[in-house]
Amino acid sequence: MPLSMPGVVAGTLLTFIPAAGDYVNAAILGSPNTKMIGNVIESRYFKIVDYPTAAALSFTLMAAILILVTLYIRKAGTEELV
Repeated sequence: MPLSMPGVVAGTLLTFIPAAGDYVNAAILGSPNTKMIGNVIESRYFKIVDYPTAAALSFTLMAAILILVTLYIRKAGTEELV
């Protein structure tokens, strides 16, 4: 198990980061009432044409992902990543 931890960390990060901002799957599979952050950003940018709010939400999502990834790497990562 200890030797496989770098692969587990990389696999979870490669899954989590794209899924955090994914709006296509939520739009296709979810109901019209489903609100995810990717869908909100997409609707603010293209439908409502509210660029400042879309940019602020995108930056907030990026900062939250950066913080979560940093905490995850420090907790579950290898010694080289800490």
